[in-house]
Amino acid sequence: MLIGHRYEHTPDGDLHIRSHNHVLSGTVLMILVMGFGIPTVVLMEGMNVTSPSDTVLAILVMLLLPAVSVMVLLSFATHETLTLSWRNDVVERRRRMLLGLREQVEQFALGRPAALELRVRKDAWPAIGTLWMMLPDGREHCLSPGNAVLLPGRPSTERWLGEVAGYLQVAVTRVERDAAGADARPVAPLPAWRRRAAAFNAVHAPPPRVVRKASTPNAPNASDPNDRIGLLARAVVALFGLFLAVLELSQALAVGTALFTGRLRVSGFRAGSHSYLWDERPMAFSVHTLFGVVEVLVVGYIAWQCLRISATGVIKPPK
Repeated sequence: MLIGHRYEHTPDGDLHIRSHNHVLSGTVLMILVMGFGIPTVVLMEGMNVTSPSDTVLAILVMLLLPAVSVMVLLSFATHETLTLSWRNDVVERRRRMLLGLREQVEQFALGRPAALELRVRKDAWPAIGTLWMMLPDGREHCLSPGNAVLLPGRPSTERWLGEVAGYLQVAVTRVERDAAGADARPVAPLPAWRRRAAAFNAVHAPPPRVVRKASTPNAPNASDPNDRIGLLARAVVALFGLFLAVLELSQALAVGTALFTGRLRVSGFRAGSHSYLWDERPMAFSVHTLFGVVEVLVVGYIAWQCLRISATGVIKPPK
């Protein structure tokens, strides 16, 4: 099976669910081979460049391809193991990248789960579910594997849910959520003793301690930690931004030269290079010059965003 799970019940009473995705492993391996193979072949055959800008672009591409392949290799976990242990009162999610170069381990206390929710986005196709374990104190933890999707109704998904629910002895409840993340099902009312306890705590609880913080007018809000990227991703984005910046600079020089000389040279992968003269074909010269200006603006904006992200490490700047 290319994508599936393997279940193991240890003599100590633990449950190990090993999820594998050989399709993702093959894709990552192919990207890795192409990322290092293409620059090697090009360097062995020799690069045919005619200008300094083309030389810089070729060097950046030769650096960008291996960097992207390494980032993909270290970002996608092809194997994942979920461990449920009543004996140690722990839940462990262990993600391992291809070739075992990197491993991520996440642990949290098992406690006494109050509910298991299979959350499915409403009106989504395909209906991909994520399993969440709810604890009595309100905390919740995701148990779904990151390398294999859970499609409700499939035999593999139903067996995975059955193994987890059977070990935790908690039934799985399907919850449909809208785009905003709110539950589409009605919320059951709290029991009477829970309402009385909440009312008692609200009356007899001590007043909250107020901590005053120095505030600066018009201070920017702190960015979300989830919007930050790692050093490797910042390096890849920086290389891509430099590549676009050099490409945009060469295009800007070509458009500027065309406006002053009346001669525009356009290069294409299939049709080759063509020159448009204002004296001979003014309409074609104007159209291609306009497209060149638009390309300079769009590529320049993307390059600036890439360089900003690589310098700050923040995808979305605080408002």
